[in-house]
Amino acid sequence: MSPHELRLVTPLPAPPPRRGRGVSSEEGLSRRGKILLYVCIALGLLGAGLAFAYKTAEFIYTISSEEARGFADVPVTVYFAVAAGWLCLLAWCFLGGKFKDIERTKGDLIAREEEYDRLGI
Repeated sequence: MSPHELRLVTPLPAPPPRRGRGVSSEEGLSRRGKILLYVCIALGLLGAGLAFAYKTAEFIYTISSEEARGFADVPVTVYFAVAAGWLCLLAWCFLGGKFKDIERTKGDLIAREEEYDRLGI
């Protein structure tokens, strides 16, 4: 291959975000979209929390009986550790701003693919 046939491929600059239904180019989600997102997150966390509390109460009720003592110490400990890990991951994402502009990455990927197709890369 001759040096004239070789070309340097560099990353393309990020394109501006596309405007879509319910999404403004400057703010990310619209106010209505943010409210809906927060309500869905709150309902999901509430439902998961209630289910978790129910399972914990059920476990405590079962483990207090004599015939079931010690049957699930390790699995339940692992379950609590995994649940705590997911809770930490959710808190890290929320506090780190990972949920602010969730649509931008998709638009960037599509725009870059179109640019690569246009350049013939």
